[in-house]
Amino acid sequence: MQSFPSIAEKHPERRILVIDDESQLAHTVKSLLTTSGYDVQVAFGGREGLRKLDEEDFQLVITDLRMNDVDGFEVMRSLHERPYIEFIVITGHASTESAIEAIHYKAFDFLTKPFDFEILRATVARAFAKIETDKFRDDMISMITHDIKIPLSSIIGYSSIVFDKKTGQLNPRAQEFVNTISSNGAKILALIDNFLTSCKIEAGKLVIGSNPVNIHYLIDDLMSVFQFEIERNQLSLKTDLCEEVPLVLGEENLLFRAVSNLLSNAVKFSPRGGKITLQTQVLESDESPLEQRSLLIKVSNTGAGIPEEDLPKIFEKFRRGHSEHGIEGSGIGSYVLKYVVEAHGGMVQVHSVPNALTSFSIFLPVQPSDSALEASPER
Repeated sequence: MQSFPSIAEKHPERRILVIDDESQLAHTVKSLLTTSGYDVQVAFGGREGLRKLDEEDFQLVITDLRMNDVDGFEVMRSLHERPYIEFIVITGHASTESAIEAIHYKAFDFLTKPFDFEILRATVARAFAKIETDKFRDDMISMITHDIKIPLSSIIGYSSIVFDKKTGQLNPRAQEFVNTISSNGAKILALIDNFLTSCKIEAGKLVIGSNPVNIHYLIDDLMSVFQFEIERNQLSLKTDLCEEVPLVLGEENLLFRAVSNLLSNAVKFSPRGGKITLQTQVLESDESPLEQRSLLIKVSNTGAGIPEEDLPKIFEKFRRGHSEHGIEGSGIGSYVLKYVVEAHGGMVQVHSVPNALTSFSIFLPVQPSDSALEASPER
């Protein structure tokens, strides 16, 4: 199995405040961290540092402990309750007591002067990774909580009228209600699965196995998952699966989630009465952008499409879309799709013609085998 690293993105707001009454050291740290791409300001003492922190937002504070006016402990104490801010303590007067007190104020790390700049730079990178992971988690919890409310309310509502409360008899529309309950339950499960997968991605703990996976089996399962939504929205679904059944090496659950996100978007963003097509095709090395024998999974749907200026951003985290029905996405489905596919050595492409057709194409390397069908696991 292989564990893939976190894909930390570049953020323009990685702002650092260096607080130290040794002006030469403060300027040196600022200069070195600025060349590493951070937005750095300095304050020559604790009082000036607190003033700047009151006036501006910083995600990271590098502070000396012993200063002539306000010490580093007071700086940390004043900002103890502020979210998404970390402290790196630097001091020339290190002691066990001061280290313990810094930890009490949840300092991210404690460095003794003189320190190696590469160690400081690595510490700063880890601090920002923690800040962004914490914020990502909290934002996702807030989003998921919001997005779950509608399908959960629907489940509660329909489950309460499956039976007539007075007679105990099944409602004549019970089958329709149960289908709706099942569909909304699947939506909630997908939201949670995407959230958990995205957390593993951010933490660098997404593990990809090397098991043979039959994509056609996954597609068969997904047809039953989306059947009710397709019928309810009067959508037409055409499938065109290749006769050969090549196997992909990877993690079946993650590939199921990736293809599910693809179909979910097609169903969600198709107008009532719209058309969806799903096809698979084996591509030889000279036909595939992977430059090796590959499986193409292509899902297309009619609808409003994606504006050209939004295409480069479609796989960003929290990039929420709006369908014809006003339904919002949680903003992580396409993000998870892209990462999972690339973690399997594949590629995702998107093409959209506004007010006509949108197509997502997944390219996955196939298992090298003389006969993929013979190697196919029993089901």
